[in-house]
Amino acid sequence: MTTLFFDLDGTLLDTQAGIAESIRAALSELGQPDVSDQQLQQCFGPPLRVSFAWMLNTKDKARIAEAVSLFRAHYLDKGIFNYTIYSGVLELLQQLTQLNERAVGLRVLTAKPQQQAEWLLEHAGLAAYFSSIHGSEDQGVKSDKSSHLLSILADASHQSERNWVIGDRASDIHAAKATNSRSVAVHWGYGDHQELVGAESDFHIASPQDLLPLLDL
Repeated sequence: MTTLFFDLDGTLLDTQAGIAESIRAALSELGQPDVSDQQLQQCFGPPLRVSFAWMLNTKDKARIAEAVSLFRAHYLDKGIFNYTIYSGVLELLQQLTQLNERAVGLRVLTAKPQQQAEWLLEHAGLAAYFSSIHGSEDQGVKSDKSSHLLSILADASHQSERNWVIGDRASDIHAAKATNSRSVAVHWGYGDHQELVGAESDFHIASPQDLLPLLDL
């Protein structure tokens, strides 16, 4: 069996607008100056605590935690509704689920908090295509994709003959390499070309439909 682990933000859903407005709201509450669109681009994909530590230029855990709390308050109230499904994603998932269920399994691997990931995928009508959703927990637990995927694959119930990681940031490619999985860098998300090429992904695709020929299912 082949298992495909899809990233969420920047791969399945374009959540950038909602995340950006919530980051800016949190920084404003903290009395911090606004950030540029270019700076915000670096925050789409990495764990939220990592992004706020960088934007606030601090290692103060309490200040970072406060920023995360302010972000989530705004995001859950307003920002989470501001997303779109990437063109071609729904069609790809439909095609994959039409394959023999013993041949391919679909899962989600994301740094987004578990409940948020589940809610978003349900709201977008995509949850039914995935057998499981693997998100992070409070205090940043499971936000590192490499260690998270290692723990998932150590569980006998999640083991597969072949594993693939499909995502738009270097962290997705690193998770694949850490687990001897195949990696697919998608170029419609938030990671720029240089980042994805530098991560040395096994494959690069420009649209969801480019994935199917690679899988040889």
